[in-house]
Amino acid sequence: MENELKRIYSGSFVNAEFIGSVLEENDIQFLIRNFQEESLVAGWAANTIKGEASVFVFEKDYEKAMSLLAEIEASEMEEEPEE
Repeated sequence: MENELKRIYSGSFVNAEFIGSVLEENDIQFLIRNFQEESLVAGWAANTIKGEASVFVFEKDYEKAMSLLAEIEASEMEEEPEE
């Protein structure tokens, strides 16, 4: 089932786009779904948080994508100032 899509992220649309750019740099195909925007285009409003989106990758790329997400999270942790 390597053509099956798996969700790797759900949260803000801004973060989803950033994750998408990292995936693209690493030659991983992805799909970003902004459910609220999709529903508005269809003529109704989804009951979701404004600006929420999900990022999906093919199952064959799932492990690599999750590894990249872990690297992103680790680098963000290093950048946060200590109190």
